[in-house]
Amino acid sequence: MVYFSEQFHIPYSSDCEWFDPILEVDAPLFIDPFLLFADKSTQWAHAHDKIMDYFQTAFELLASSGLRKNHQHYRRVLELMEFPEPKEFRLGFTVKGTDGSGSGKGLARLITSAMAEAIKRGVDDIRHFEELGIFVERFHRDRISDVVCNLLKPDFILYTQEICRQFKVPLTEAVIKHSRFDETRMRWVNEVVSVPVSGESGEPILLVPKRFLRELPTLDAVDWYGSLDSSLRDDWNFHISRKMKKEEILAAARQHIDSFRRWIQGAEASEPKPYDVDLDPKLYVAWQRIVKEAVTSTEIEPWPEITSDDQMMQFVHQLIEYVRQFAESSRGWELFWEVKGRKSIPETNMQVLIFGLIKAYCEAARVWVDREVETGRGPVDFTFTGDRRIRVIMEVKKLNHGEFWNGLKRQTPIYAEGLQVRNAIYLAIRNSATRQMNKRWMALDAMAAEASETADITIEVARIDVMPRLPASDSHETDYVAGTGESDEADPD
Repeated sequence: MVYFSEQFHIPYSSDCEWFDPILEVDAPLFIDPFLLFADKSTQWAHAHDKIMDYFQTAFELLASSGLRKNHQHYRRVLELMEFPEPKEFRLGFTVKGTDGSGSGKGLARLITSAMAEAIKRGVDDIRHFEELGIFVERFHRDRISDVVCNLLKPDFILYTQEICRQFKVPLTEAVIKHSRFDETRMRWVNEVVSVPVSGESGEPILLVPKRFLRELPTLDAVDWYGSLDSSLRDDWNFHISRKMKKEEILAAARQHIDSFRRWIQGAEASEPKPYDVDLDPKLYVAWQRIVKEAVTSTEIEPWPEITSDDQMMQFVHQLIEYVRQFAESSRGWELFWEVKGRKSIPETNMQVLIFGLIKAYCEAARVWVDREVETGRGPVDFTFTGDRRIRVIMEVKKLNHGEFWNGLKRQTPIYAEGLQVRNAIYLAIRNSATRQMNKRWMALDAMAAEASETADITIEVARIDVMPRLPASDSHETDYVAGTGESDEADPD
């Protein structure tokens, strides 16, 4: 896996204003349209207005249809709301590759229905198109980012070409989907455009300014709900709970859209902050550089041919032992914390870090390792495959995850059944040392044996302890820094 800068031998530094993507894997970051709205540069001054003009046109078309689904204007809006996953940007949730699902016909129907619902409620225009998120549950951060990437793709093509001219990056003619909007025909068209392409896949690459990237959208109904004082919640008969479900929050925002819009006006006066890509406290991007250094300094012994399930389980345990040694004995535990010893990085980021560490081992052993493999009942974290007959799955959970035991007793057997495998490993990442979490840590083997018997499969336990350690001169191997670790009540990822 290589970064854009590595493929084209660019001396990338924090002074570069563009995001340096990993070419084979999507980074779980998103373009926030509110950062476009707040941007002061003349180059992007038109960008947010361009998005809003597009949606305003769609609103007017939809209103003129009388909201009749068989009307040609309604059908045209459905077409306008189709936004294919813009894989040229290497952004989003597709961690194991760059070929995500995007916004297809199903979601286009949901968005159009949401716009129709807004019109029924007297909303005939929107100031920020993220407002549609209160009408469509599935219209979340990666979908919002997909919309922005699609609508501003012509601008990002020009931006990429400008960066490439500056660094003398060779351009290749490639077909870019949704590269231009034909206003006369009211349709998106595909064009052949000169852009950089990935050396491995030959897929086109588009760059974005890193100051537009965030983890979450600025305008989110959950944040609106959190801004309400308790007396107002009481007046509206809301549940006073920080764990109020997202669908309940969206329903409340729809019911009180005037309050939601006043909150948006307040947000417009604020200064939203992008994710610090260069500091990268959650390892969304830097993980690849880190694991390259770790793997380069490790000698990987050839592994004999794997011909049985037992050998595959032994192989996966050896992989985990390598990661455990890295985390517990080589200060690798520091990489698992966003705020050292206080707040760990998201569980998905831990999985990506582990994936990078073990990938070279798997290649040497001729074992396929995949992340987020769909089982028919949800995606399993890791799948190891020797051949079609020999396969092991692995689930990874933070020790204090709210669904920790459910992951062991229910999810893992379901995933095993979906992939028709008989062997699984449940990997616990220790990020807490409270009394309750210590009991959980010690109970793992017994619980796994019980789950194995119930599900009639083999579930084995593995552990990696990322709790901060005292220096060797001040401690024994298992001594932790006092007062560190997350609480029992940490929310699930």
